[in-house]
Amino acid sequence: MALLRHLAIRCTCMEKTREFYVTCIGWKFVGYRASRRGLDLSDGTNNITLIQQPVDAVRPEQEEGNEYLHFGVIVEDLQACWDRCKAWGATVSKDNIKERNEANEQACPPGSFKVLDPDGNIVDVTANQAEWRGVTL
Repeated sequence: MALLRHLAIRCTCMEKTREFYVTCIGWKFVGYRASRRGLDLSDGTNNITLIQQPVDAVRPEQEEGNEYLHFGVIVEDLQACWDRCKAWGATVSKDNIKERNEANEQACPPGSFKVLDPDGNIVDVTANQAEWRGVTL
């Protein structure tokens, strides 16, 4: 069986995206790539590389369901993650990753939420370790 251990995300501002994932999601900054056009983050198991896209690159916004990238994270404390996202100024788009209810900007939902990174990539956030079928921690 192959195990996912690396994810690369192209971003319009690598440093702003780094700040989002470190501050809001809790990933650790590992270091810059030799080219300085990329940097590495880690959740302790996976490598996440942020790649600075060229200034002239065009990336039209997509609506949920037609997005370029969509992935999920399991956090230890949903309320704490919600609070960090709100304090950072991130957009919480939905208050339940399965039902996709409109978000109440004033209160953390009880089970999960969708948050947008600086480029509009959707991150599903849950504290439920059984959220996705086939996942074991």
